[in-house]
Amino acid sequence: MTKRQRIAILFAVFLTMLGCTSLPANAKLKDISLQLRWKHQFQFAGYYIAKEKGLYEQFGLDVRIIPYSSNSPAPVDAILNNQADFAISSSAVAIHRMQSKPIVALAALMQSSPLIWLTLKKNGFSTPQDIVNEPLPILPQPESAELLTIFSKEGFNIDALNLVTAHASVDDLIVGNVAALNAYQSNEPYQIQQAGYEYNVIKPKDYGVNFYSDVLITHEHFAHANPRVVERFRDASLKGWQYALNHIDESVKIIHEKYATDKSLQHLQFEAQQLKKLIMPELVQLGHMNPDRWKTIANDYIQLNMAGYNPDISEIDNLIYRKPIENTRILIHTIIISLFIILVLSILAWRFFYLSASLKREISRREYAEKKLIKANNELKAQALTDPLTKIYNRRAFFEKGDAILKLSMRKQLDCAVIMLDIDYFKKINDTYGHDAGDAALIQITQRISQSIVRSHDILARVGGEEFAILMVDCHIDDASAVAQRILDIITAEKIFLPNGSSIDLTVSLGISEVELDLSQALTHADIALYQAKNQGRNCYCLFDSEQATTQHDSISA
Repeated sequence: MTKRQRIAILFAVFLTMLGCTSLPANAKLKDISLQLRWKHQFQFAGYYIAKEKGLYEQFGLDVRIIPYSSNSPAPVDAILNNQADFAISSSAVAIHRMQSKPIVALAALMQSSPLIWLTLKKNGFSTPQDIVNEPLPILPQPESAELLTIFSKEGFNIDALNLVTAHASVDDLIVGNVAALNAYQSNEPYQIQQAGYEYNVIKPKDYGVNFYSDVLITHEHFAHANPRVVERFRDASLKGWQYALNHIDESVKIIHEKYATDKSLQHLQFEAQQLKKLIMPELVQLGHMNPDRWKTIANDYIQLNMAGYNPDISEIDNLIYRKPIENTRILIHTIIISLFIILVLSILAWRFFYLSASLKREISRREYAEKKLIKANNELKAQALTDPLTKIYNRRAFFEKGDAILKLSMRKQLDCAVIMLDIDYFKKINDTYGHDAGDAALIQITQRISQSIVRSHDILARVGGEEFAILMVDCHIDDASAVAQRILDIITAEKIFLPNGSSIDLTVSLGISEVELDLSQALTHADIALYQAKNQGRNCYCLFDSEQATTQHDSISA
């Protein structure tokens, strides 16, 4: 008997064993109910497609999909009260498990929660800090846990927030009844877009909060009594999801015609694209759940005081469904199949041996490429915010970092000041000694100011050719004047050394302005004061004087 004949016989035996587990052609379908957590929409596409494409039927199941209505029980209650065999719930199932409720999770469809804070772009709210003092509409606990955890991660006291337990709509956001909307990434942004407004999104994931969502659950007792039904339903559902995500246009049309008839095709398309980003089928196996991540989510609920009385976090180990061994026959069957697989792998192992070296080379190449990519990305980020000559912040970074620090300073009622610095007769240096000398002067002045003047929380940036700006935090205008005098003293105390070995004396002029509301305005005022210092003979500083600036502007206009 040849090797090929032996492999063929083994393969035939394997198919025969698999055939023993197939569903008989005349088997009666088992009735199954699935409770959704909301009304019909693309959010539940995989289950619709599994039903419409006959996937459930192939697995011997007749599935009844129950949409949410005002009379519907909560998904977890539907399971606990035996009103549904399966349900779609949020990460809050972790709370019920910590209270020893017999709930098991079969799959987590969304690897990141779709819950977001939605704001109108015109209002300028784009971070948690912007809305921390605003009335925030939330759903009853624990439905808004992800959104509240953002503030906890950012160091805010949840009890100090102005939370309003109410259901706010897009219209409430548009007319200004609320500053931020507790929204779904796949739904309300489309409505805002259709109403003709631009919007900002505050996502929990951007602040280190990464909850699962749309978790497929069932009763622990039902799972133990019907393991094959549970596994078939889960497998058919995941196949349905795979098909739906690979054929979005077709799936949207089916859902629009048979389920979500009140939603437009465009709305369903928008929802599909948004949810695909949260499901991440290209990166993560559909339905994947990580036990350690569940524990992190459980701890977040505990820290928010949403986990109830005396939660038992060890129960999280029992949250993820594990297939039970039904009986000795199945165990023996499994052992036989495993031995067969080992035998086949042993026969074929020599054919794959030579791939080992090339695989190692490919892994090394990819690791090297990944490191280069990470390094390149970091360099690009640094280049976007850093002046290439002086290695300090550039003008763009000055405003980005400065605006963020200014908001924090205003909340803490700290004085801030801006100092504008310009090198005197810099063009003459370039013309006389060359641009290398000018570059040397810029670098040495930057080093002196960085080492002797700027504190860790201040911002120093090169905002023009020979112009620098310093944002002084927690600094009164009188203190800023003292800092300006120190800069004058430091610059004139030592000569500037040129690349040709010679040295020159160099002076600077400075303008100072208080920062009231707008950093750009403060920089403009400091620039006006700088040119007042230039007009007074250079090598000095001037404070911005609004009356003097107006007089100067009027005289120029005249």
